[in-house]
Amino acid sequence: MKNKSDQSRFFWGLLLIIIGLLFLCEQLGYIDLSRVISTYWPATFILIGISIYLGRGFKRSEAALFLILLGTFMLLVKLQVIERYLWRYFWPGLLILAGFWLIFKPRFKEK
Repeated sequence: MKNKSDQSRFFWGLLLIIIGLLFLCEQLGYIDLSRVISTYWPATFILIGISIYLGRGFKRSEAALFLILLGTFMLLVKLQVIERYLWRYFWPGLLILAGFWLIFKPRFKEK
């Protein structure tokens, strides 16, 4: 890939191809797309986070990292890798982490 724009175009083009293949497989009767979407919808947070990283050339981005971690956690809960009762502790823990991040985040000086 030559630049960030090409990487982003490749990513979104590949995503559209995958979505099209999923719809085609549903029409052919190979998969139940509504079940797939209801199970894997948290992956959209992961994809958006990856897209942000691609757009910034894999430079530091707290928003992208947050979206990837959020989507991963939600997907693990949906797939029952992590027990559902842990979900109750996620939101308070997230608020605590956000508070620490606001207090201790590095200050950037403008050039």
